[in-house]
Amino acid sequence: MKKYNYLLFSIILVTVAATSCKKAFEDKPLELLTNEYIFDPNDPTGDQASKWVTYIYSRIQTGYSRYNSAPLESISDDAVPTAVGNGNWNVIRGGYSPISPFDDNWSNCYNAIREANVYLNNYQTVPWADSSRKVWFANEARALRAYFYYELVKRYGGVPLVGDKVYNPNDADLTNLQRNSFEECINYIVSELDIVKDSLRSDASLANRTTDPDFGRMRKSVVLAIKAKALLLAASPLFNPSATPNRPYTGYSSYSAERWKAAADAAKAVMDLGIYDLEANPYTLVLQRANKEHIFFKMSDSRVSNTYAYYMSPVGYTISNTKSEGRVSPTQEFVDAFPMKNGKPITDPTSGYNPAAPYAGRDPRLERTVFYNGAKWLQRPVETFEGGKDKPNNAIIAKDQTQTGYYAKKFCANDSSSANYTNTLYRDNGFVPAWGIIRYADILLMYAEAMNEYAGPVASVYSAVEKIRQRAGLSPYTLTPGLSQSQMRDVIRNERRLELAFEEQRFWDIRRWKIAKAVYGTTLHGVTITKNTDGTFTYTPKDVATPYFSDAMYLFPIAIKETQVNPGIEQNPGY
Repeated sequence: MKKYNYLLFSIILVTVAATSCKKAFEDKPLELLTNEYIFDPNDPTGDQASKWVTYIYSRIQTGYSRYNSAPLESISDDAVPTAVGNGNWNVIRGGYSPISPFDDNWSNCYNAIREANVYLNNYQTVPWADSSRKVWFANEARALRAYFYYELVKRYGGVPLVGDKVYNPNDADLTNLQRNSFEECINYIVSELDIVKDSLRSDASLANRTTDPDFGRMRKSVVLAIKAKALLLAASPLFNPSATPNRPYTGYSSYSAERWKAAADAAKAVMDLGIYDLEANPYTLVLQRANKEHIFFKMSDSRVSNTYAYYMSPVGYTISNTKSEGRVSPTQEFVDAFPMKNGKPITDPTSGYNPAAPYAGRDPRLERTVFYNGAKWLQRPVETFEGGKDKPNNAIIAKDQTQTGYYAKKFCANDSSSANYTNTLYRDNGFVPAWGIIRYADILLMYAEAMNEYAGPVASVYSAVEKIRQRAGLSPYTLTPGLSQSQMRDVIRNERRLELAFEEQRFWDIRRWKIAKAVYGTTLHGVTITKNTDGTFTYTPKDVATPYFSDAMYLFPIAIKETQVNPGIEQNPGY
């Protein structure tokens, strides 16, 4: 087998990369796309070079349903796939391995890093008439490169840092690259983001988000938000342990509280910009692309549709001759995490929780996030009781109906009284955000978490968390005074779970907190709902799944195709 059959980074030639971006380069025969064409020394506009940077943005992955047509949370303690044949069940039951690596993002990230390096090695060939564009695009490429390294270390720990070098298939040292330490990777990411933060498009244009054609591109606020994410990861227990890690690329050699301080400061820097805030109406986040809460998101260009509502709505709804699929079944553990509207957990005897009417008087986010029995949707109540319209138990649909008694509703519009599904941001009406990566609510909770770990539940921690709870609709939204650090930690973690549900946060949070084995590697539950003759319901807990989770799975395995061709790459522990 020739070594270029399985290249370490799935390196591609420039011409091949360009041909996969037809929209960006469609004005030139694809076989003629070369460095000289993309970085044209006779093109003062830099048009093709700028499209190359846009192509790097396209490497950012979207969420919603990219994991076997279901979101990442369907492989967490928050949900399971509805269809019994969904491929995510293989991960739930058997985990992942170097032979069958789940979410193998290694190649995608290193391709993006290489493409950024191609740009940085060639952009000065262009005689840029607009010097601002020359500066912006180069620093966007560096910021994107740092972001893709963050995506790598989040999954694998320390990875090879390749600097500005553009590797080609026949390079002798390509197959002998070694992993840098986790600390070196984090330092590199933060350093790159610090270097570029003041040399990007101005955040001032965000005052006109709805008309800004560059809304969504890298700028100082986005870079600061990514930096906060990277530093929070570095401060978290998985990588900042009290005991020495097995290997340098799995984290730091000793615990440091100062890492929490650095993460808190980075999040506060975003807050102090004063250009982001929570939207008063949470549905604005799924209906309006340019809003004051979105910070960093995946941009895309697709046709208009309301497809996502069909994917997620309960199976009993058929609209315009199209049957809804209800692809995701939230767990009882997730539903039980929502407090009552008064902010008290349902386990509190004074909360007012009624097991016979379990969804009454709950945190308003429950109704916005989960389809539960009796919830109104498209002018009728959801029926997830046995034999109901959304759990009919007939032979045709039984294998594709809710596994837990619930369906996922997040990202759907407020269509309880509508006759049809409303288009949401998933449908991409032109150049709009298809997938939110960081929003202001996340920044507030990141700050609260990091500051609580560093200084305890000080006033600013209370303020950040209460701002989230106030927008959620809790009454009272204020927290109990005098919480301990541990109690506040539990509050913040639960707020992240509820507020950022199905936004690809919980899957990573339970890993960086190193609690996945306790909360996910255990039996997950649902509910069997029986309708009684008097119209009331009986709710009986049921076991749904016991996912497989080993200590090794806190990090992802490096695919065997990479380690076989590169003896310098050491596999993660336990694989």
